[in-house]
Amino acid sequence: MTAYLELTCTWPQGRDEELNEILTGTEVLGALLDDESSGGVAVTIYLHASLAADASRLAGRLEASGGRNATVSSVTAYDWLARYRETVRPFAVGATWWIDPHPENPTDAPSGRIRLDVEQRSAFGSGSHESTQLVLFDLEDADVHGKSVLDVGTGSGILALAAQAAGAGTVVAFDLDPEAVWVARSTIRRPGHNPPVLLFAGPLAAVDRRGFDIVLCNMISSQFEPLLPEIRRVLAPAGLVILSGLLTTEVDDVTAVVAEAGFIVKSHRIAGEWSSVTAVTDV
Repeated sequence: MTAYLELTCTWPQGRDEELNEILTGTEVLGALLDDESSGGVAVTIYLHASLAADASRLAGRLEASGGRNATVSSVTAYDWLARYRETVRPFAVGATWWIDPHPENPTDAPSGRIRLDVEQRSAFGSGSHESTQLVLFDLEDADVHGKSVLDVGTGSGILALAAQAAGAGTVVAFDLDPEAVWVARSTIRRPGHNPPVLLFAGPLAAVDRRGFDIVLCNMISSQFEPLLPEIRRVLAPAGLVILSGLLTTEVDDVTAVVAEAGFIVKSHRIAGEWSSVTAVTDV
């Protein structure tokens, strides 16, 4: 089954504005430009499969305006997520965790590690991204046993699952995206996981409980910074917050914002170009 059309050509350098004008009025799904060694620009344009006539006309306009080798081809639909599920293997994170992407055919965790069954789905948080791993690293250093934990923007539910597996007494997780909550429900509610994680779809403002011992928040800084007053509201005195999803270049600016919101920054951790910050409420 054809998913979309792909139009490719070589376009003269320095004429991007003219290219934009030619594309105006055509329902383009996306475009990719890449410099070629020959000095031209390799252009790839994607269109709906139903727009074959438009693609042909567009190829003609590109050729008439100086483009070379304009070609339209069909691209067959491909389930990349299914392919990834077939190839991905269990992997270790930190000193504690064993991420198993095949819960229906689980692999025993190496001695001393906790297995987290996280099937690869569309919601963020498979355990492979550095920002997720940073929270898992920070959880290793936190005193989670018996504590109450709130997972803000749970995504796949992997962090709530990790807190649960580490012995948290209460875990509440939520996300603005209802689909993510359903994915998290599938991740967390498997036999043997106890106590249950309380899940809901909605904003942080809907959390009326106060006194959480630990708050986990893995999202980009522009999203979590406005939530800092609400995070402080729901935290217990001297409660711990783990913030991840910021770039290493943002650490100084973000720690300043966190301090201004009434937290004492305890540490930050780096993995690749990503970083996390741990802080406690300023009491």
